[in-house]
Amino acid sequence: MKFYGEHAADRDKFEIIAFHDDTAKSIAEIDRKLKEKGIIETYWGGKNLPFPVLVDATRSTINGWGIRAFPTNVLIDPDGKLVKRGSLEMLKTKLPAPPATSTAPATDGKASDGATSAP
Repeated sequence: MKFYGEHAADRDKFEIIAFHDDTAKSIAEIDRKLKEKGIIETYWGGKNLPFPVLVDATRSTINGWGIRAFPTNVLIDPDGKLVKRGSLEMLKTKLPAPPATSTAPATDGKASDGATSAP
């Protein structure tokens, strides 16, 4: 999720899709299971996934794309083609680095959150 947010300006160059196996037949069922297991709170900081989730009840895409384990990352290139053996590490090498977040104090007398600093 962090990578997806850091590279928001480059989303025209890639897409991440989360796959769910055929044990759930709907997004509502996936949501229920994730909440019951505490995954949303524990691993995602209470936020929903920012990218599409595919429910593949027939396993046609999972089988066609050769997905064998979960979780699985798949990388889709700008032409909509699956990049075999693609990974976030490989994608990082092809995208510009995300902008660095500054932790330096502001020089205009204001803290970085916009509050006025003490004299």
